[in-house]
Amino acid sequence: MPRLHVALVLLAVGAAAAPGRRMRYAESDNRLVYAFIFKSRDTYRVIRRQQPPRRSFDEIARRPPGPDWRGGPGETLVKEFVFGSLGRPVHILLTGDARFLLAFANRDPSGAPPRQDRLWYLEEDNYAEAVDYARLGADPLPDWPKLARALAKARPPQASFSDQAIYAFLSLELARGRLLVARETEEPGGGTGEFTCFAIQPPDTRAVRPTSQELHALLERDDPLFRAAAAAVLGRTGTREDLPGLRRALKATHQGAARATLAGALVRLGDSGEVARGVLRGLVAAADDPGAVRAAAGALARLPPDRGEVDALVGALPGAARPTAQLLELALARAGAAAVPALIRLSRSAHAASRIAAARTLGRFDAPKAEQRLLTLVGDKEETVAKAAATALTAPPRKVLAGNRGRFARALLACATSKNRYAARRLSILAAHARIDEEKVLEALVALAPLEPKAIWALAHLTGAKLATPEDCRRWLRGAR
Repeated sequence: MPRLHVALVLLAVGAAAAPGRRMRYAESDNRLVYAFIFKSRDTYRVIRRQQPPRRSFDEIARRPPGPDWRGGPGETLVKEFVFGSLGRPVHILLTGDARFLLAFANRDPSGAPPRQDRLWYLEEDNYAEAVDYARLGADPLPDWPKLARALAKARPPQASFSDQAIYAFLSLELARGRLLVARETEEPGGGTGEFTCFAIQPPDTRAVRPTSQELHALLERDDPLFRAAAAAVLGRTGTREDLPGLRRALKATHQGAARATLAGALVRLGDSGEVARGVLRGLVAAADDPGAVRAAAGALARLPPDRGEVDALVGALPGAARPTAQLLELALARAGAAAVPALIRLSRSAHAASRIAAARTLGRFDAPKAEQRLLTLVGDKEETVAKAAATALTAPPRKVLAGNRGRFARALLACATSKNRYAARRLSILAAHARIDEEKVLEALVALAPLEPKAIWALAHLTGAKLATPEDCRRWLRGAR
């Protein structure tokens, strides 16, 4: 649902409008200038008042004027145009006594800034420039740990996002003409989450990092969005001198995702207490708040690993949406072999979703026991679990440990028994690429030949024999014996 936020001087609808909502609305400066957009024609109008509004902002938002409205008695239409190909904004801000308008468009759920975010010059017809985010920098996730036995370069997992996210904005003008914007991004269902803030001072189109003084002013604001957005920036750029302000903000904040962002910033800046780490562990386990789980998982994925967080991360895996699960998997992979026992326990769950989550994550480890468990899971009674285990073993393909090759042969035979062609194909190709030519493996490929043509190809590749049919494979085996 959209969230309505009232800033100190600037007022604006702060989130994407609900279906059927017909306007975006913003007021600026001394509340004698306002703007709105009508859905029917994407028409944008700025109107100047001669006196304060007779209706409150909330009343106007609840009962907007009709599409033909061009101002009431004593009001003047300053500007009207259609956004057109530049996209309908989800958030608009007027500044400079209606000389400028900032319009923020729908964003990719990954948080990447769109080129449609624009600063409109209202004294010129249809002239706008894209907001430049280059100076803000990024907060990339750490690299996935490399698999020492990988036979190919692992592709980083691609998060699957919906087409549109939900957005909430807050705006504040601490100094005249300099706008501070705090933004929260959340995919429907809480799949993703992002806090950030920046400053823009028209006519400059560059979005810049707020000053330390401005960030600490945001930490003191009542709304958790302001506090979390400031913490997101301080976590990347701050120093230990910022810790007291972050601690106060964390104590005053109760919204889950905001608390995760504040706690993550504290740990990143060197907070030595257990409070912040404890907050993150608790939020990762908050199954009723997917936004908090996602934010806490993102924070833990960026922090130096801690063995004390393994159980909480593993426990959150089964119920997590894929983008969140990938953050949990990254945090566990960075924890190394210490995470393997808990994942193996999860892989023995009676619930298929838990076994699938465990299989996906175990594929990120070089530990022999992780590989052993994946080979066993290829024979799982649930086809989806077996597929997940086969994928984990082959994305990227790996050199199977010598001590696990007997299990590898049994995994091939399990594919034949269950008639799981997906798993059979992937493991047959792995056998060829990894040169697993033990007798038991070759025999298992013969048994797979009637089910999966790649088993025939793999057997030919490993033996040098000319094989085209399952009968050719059986004949070869009889001759080899």
